[in-house]
Amino acid sequence: MVFGSGRRATIAALNAASEVVETARGPVEFARHGEAPYVLIMHGTPQGHNASFIGAPLEAAGFGTITPSRPGYLRTPLASGRTFAEQADAAAALLDELGIDEVAVYGISGGGPSSIEFAARHPERTRALMLEVAISQRYTPEVSDLTVALTMNSFVFWLQGLLLRFAPRFTVRQFLKIESTLDSADQSRIADDVVGSPAKMELLRELSANAPFDLLRAGFENDMEQFAAIDRLPLDEVRCPTLIVHGTHDGDVPYRHAEDAAREIPGAELFTVEKGWHLLALSDGDGAYRRAEIDFLKEHFVA
Repeated sequence: MVFGSGRRATIAALNAASEVVETARGPVEFARHGEAPYVLIMHGTPQGHNASFIGAPLEAAGFGTITPSRPGYLRTPLASGRTFAEQADAAAALLDELGIDEVAVYGISGGGPSSIEFAARHPERTRALMLEVAISQRYTPEVSDLTVALTMNSFVFWLQGLLLRFAPRFTVRQFLKIESTLDSADQSRIADDVVGSPAKMELLRELSANAPFDLLRAGFENDMEQFAAIDRLPLDEVRCPTLIVHGTHDGDVPYRHAEDAAREIPGAELFTVEKGWHLLALSDGDGAYRRAEIDFLKEHFVA
């Protein structure tokens, strides 16, 4: 577990990888990689700017990334934006401070609602929108409160990392049980594929190496409250080119979120990953959906 000097070192590393700027909406922490044109990454739940590694394939394709810690996560206070509309405005205020006029927005999982709000509220600076396994309607986890409490616990994160090191196949199977609706045979097959791929195992380690949960708790609790309170997101007000990517067997954010978003966002394109689960980069067809995202950005987002 991360205590004492280990915890201090972890926090120091997190802070060294990011900046905090004062905006018209309050302080916003962010990580920046590469150069313009920039993709604005709205991270999932519960993460922060430390999720910026998700943008590595985009950076390899020639795009820069800006990953704010959404309000309540790490060094961005919750007061900078409780609602998803306010979070979108805080991200726009960050771009104002950085002198960035236009971005493509990339919303992942719990970052979906704030991404949709950004595209609808700031159309003049949104060149394109990508939604990946993204929440797009009212959402409450389809697991018990106890499971949520255990999953969002610093000790469990530590134990998860330990198991990933010493019992990798067992750990991957546990991820699949929680994050997918695949049958046992497919879970076993995919677990073998992930454990046999050094690149996928490294990605899973990055996904598992989260920040101390007390630095994420305010954002997580706010997200859960805001997800459950969603009446209707402004999907029909999005006017930019939109790509929606989702797996058919997502056990966290059901596939219907993608179907509904594709139906309501004018002209949206839906890229379906057959047997894809919530950790899409570890799913079947991971290469095809990444190519689709990069091709989409190259077509619709040129500096």
